[in-house]
Amino acid sequence: MATHAQHVLLVGPEVETAAIEKALGNDGWQVVQAAGVTDAIERAKRAHPSAVVFRGELADGVTLAKKLRCNARTALLPVAIVADASDGAREELARWGVTSVLSPTTADRLIADIVRALAPLPPAAQAPDSELGRANRLSALERSRLLDSPPEEPFDRLAHFTGQLLDVPVVLMSIVDRQRQFFKAQVGLPEPLSAIRQTPITYSFCQWVVTGDEALVVEDARRDLLLSANPATIEMGIVAYAGVPIRDEPDETIGSFCAVDMKPRRWDTRELRALHDVAAVVQGLTALRQVEWLPPLTFRAFRELSAAAGHAIEAAMRLHEAGKTRVDAAEQHALLAIVSGLARDLTRASKHASPAVPVTP
Repeated sequence: MATHAQHVLLVGPEVETAAIEKALGNDGWQVVQAAGVTDAIERAKRAHPSAVVFRGELADGVTLAKKLRCNARTALLPVAIVADASDGAREELARWGVTSVLSPTTADRLIADIVRALAPLPPAAQAPDSELGRANRLSALERSRLLDSPPEEPFDRLAHFTGQLLDVPVVLMSIVDRQRQFFKAQVGLPEPLSAIRQTPITYSFCQWVVTGDEALVVEDARRDLLLSANPATIEMGIVAYAGVPIRDEPDETIGSFCAVDMKPRRWDTRELRALHDVAAVVQGLTALRQVEWLPPLTFRAFRELSAAAGHAIEAAMRLHEAGKTRVDAAEQHALLAIVSGLARDLTRASKHASPAVPVTP
């Protein structure tokens, strides 16, 4: 019997996958079982399997393939789908990197052979364009008016504050469209990048935060199968990265707020919590600045805006507390000025509501 160091992730009801599990186990594979799509994604990120086998309803298989391909931790995993699939469904799966689509009547021995033959996809330079270019996401990006906008002091101050709080050389507020990432705010980029304020999408780690819709934490990109091939790793020397989503509204991620180091780094819980708090402040600022050009707010829209501003203020106060021994007085005062600005802008926004909504200072 061959001995494999690899794991294979087997997804589907246990009664339908037991025979495949036995065949794979006989080949020496270490089998990790997952009952459904959500469980499979989490196990794939933790267990780092060499391959994924899905058996079940085709729609669930397509969903799994899409989610795996959109996440930086799982984008290169080879996937075999065992389900009834039309030619059109096979074409769609192929677009998501799935070339092994097998009939439910396929012998378990053959499935095991296919798993053994599967090889990782070539390193991807870009996250799926179908997700980066999704119409609702691009509409949210356009509505924010952040792309190609000039520097603004609150965002710049947050970047400087974060650099000091986390003691990192580079901080970016990255807004991601289909072909590039634009830096609304940045600290530590060399020329000419600091003047150009953008890179092609192929240089972006942040694109994977957008398509994965979750934080991406990398201790050493040079040892990461996907990111080691990224030009930012090869040409710019990026090693450690921690980025969290920036959302224009609950369901649309338009960019990432990230910290970067040029040496290996283990990011701790305090640092990641701080990045999430900074992103919350960014989202509050972004929501309030849109009031200037959006139609008069409905009561519901104003209530949602108030919630975003409230979360931003709470996050800023947590950051202020965290920075007492790590951030200089000027940046601490600047953060408090952002808090005051959020409250002031919310009061101003109430006058754009229809009908006008009273706000208690």
